[in-house]
Amino acid sequence: MKAETKYKGSLKLAAIGDALGWMTEFEKSQGSLKKKFGTDYINSFHDWEKNVGGRFYGYVDKLNSGSYSDDTQLLLSLARSINKDGFVDQQYFAKKELPNWLLYSRGAGRTIKNAARKIERKSAKWNNNFFTFKAGKTTIDYRESGANGAAMRILPIALANFGEPDKIKEEIFGNSIITHGHPRAILGAMLYGYSVDTILRFNPENFNYTNFLTELGKDIHQKFSINFLDNPKLKNWETEWNKNSKEPFRILFKSIIDETQEYLRTTYKLITNNSSDFDALTKLGCYKNETKGSGTSTVIAGIYLACKYSKEPLKGIEQAVNSIGTDTDSIAAFAGGLIGALHGQSIIPSKWKNVQDLDYIDAISIRLLEISESRAEFKKTITTESLKSISEIENDNFEINERVFLETLGEGRIEAIDRQKTLTKGKYNLILDVQFEIGQFCRFAKMLNIEKEGKSDLFTENIENEVNLLNGLNLDYKSKERIEKFMESLNETNKNEFKEIIKLIEKRAKR
Repeated sequence: MKAETKYKGSLKLAAIGDALGWMTEFEKSQGSLKKKFGTDYINSFHDWEKNVGGRFYGYVDKLNSGSYSDDTQLLLSLARSINKDGFVDQQYFAKKELPNWLLYSRGAGRTIKNAARKIERKSAKWNNNFFTFKAGKTTIDYRESGANGAAMRILPIALANFGEPDKIKEEIFGNSIITHGHPRAILGAMLYGYSVDTILRFNPENFNYTNFLTELGKDIHQKFSINFLDNPKLKNWETEWNKNSKEPFRILFKSIIDETQEYLRTTYKLITNNSSDFDALTKLGCYKNETKGSGTSTVIAGIYLACKYSKEPLKGIEQAVNSIGTDTDSIAAFAGGLIGALHGQSIIPSKWKNVQDLDYIDAISIRLLEISESRAEFKKTITTESLKSISEIENDNFEINERVFLETLGEGRIEAIDRQKTLTKGKYNLILDVQFEIGQFCRFAKMLNIEKEGKSDLFTENIENEVNLLNGLNLDYKSKERIEKFMESLNETNKNEFKEIIKLIEKRAKR
């Protein structure tokens, strides 16, 4: 099988797994899936909606079929940060890609978003982004950040450096510590990179899960040695990490390697015993709140599904997507990246080919292959600063088809503009859809002041329409006001459904 089909298959199926899994990530049951999508088993894309930004300041993100989340966004950001020699420009990723990504991020978790905000500090560098953040009443330290936000983006490092496992692991370590400080996050990312590098060597007809898992677990402490921490660029990071920790980093990392090896042994037994996927993911910690987003647990869940379903690979992705209660998008993306690296892009069905930015993902795949074969050229610097910057949305003065600029993505065109009133009085969200020339679509949102932007007429008209809807019910002012506030909290689908109910009540009231 040609390397190009494997590279394209790996990146595409990672993005497809992310897009499918994002649809199910926050669902509670098969029943809620049925209510939302008309089916209790997701194996194709749907248009859907997601409330973003909280109750009082948020808006409804209307997602087109095939839309992917932060998993793929950050994967592409990292791919753009890889030099032609396969080494990652860690400082560029940290100080340019991450802060710009915050402007268009979708579905991101609190750790990665806080890391992206903290790296903007002048004192922060890629190898010195130590921080804390609040989660409710709890203060979380960077050293405790063990989720899969690093693992979900590192696939391009493995592809760009195929056949160089030591380089892959060191580059992944360096990129991981920009956002995550706990060994579970870092080792999970390193294990995923090594797994991709390993599975690329197999062809589907000679793949054997026993051999694959044995290769991953064999001499695991030597394989995931972190002696490169003696490198001056990383030594200072380790010293700082150890300052406020009860246990030295290398000791803790060693214990997580032991834990991971046990997970790999468990994976082998689960497949051999033909355990149910629910039992398997339960034993791998994917349903427990404490570990469901763990870098090691979710990566090994992806490995499990890629191995178990090596003869029916699409089912491996679908089972990840429909394992309600787990981190479905990341597990499906991990499984997809491995499955694509094994089987190539030819297995992708037509119903999945409308995943967002497919052509751009193809272009990135080719670029990574060129890097791995030492035939990549220098990237051209993006310079179109004469255009209006989309990173500085200060006013509602954008127009459809207007050309705009973002430092990391270059020139783009505004395709659509939406304005949604918030529940907080006097505020609204300006939402801009931008298609960039390089091939990536992004949605930007900024909360603005209705009066300052001169949009009072626009939103007054909308409110009057809602009030008129209630006139036939002969309600007092306070009741109408309560209903109006309730309607403002609904997404568009539920709001329209509620309007139909009000109309039906009005008809019956007139009888």
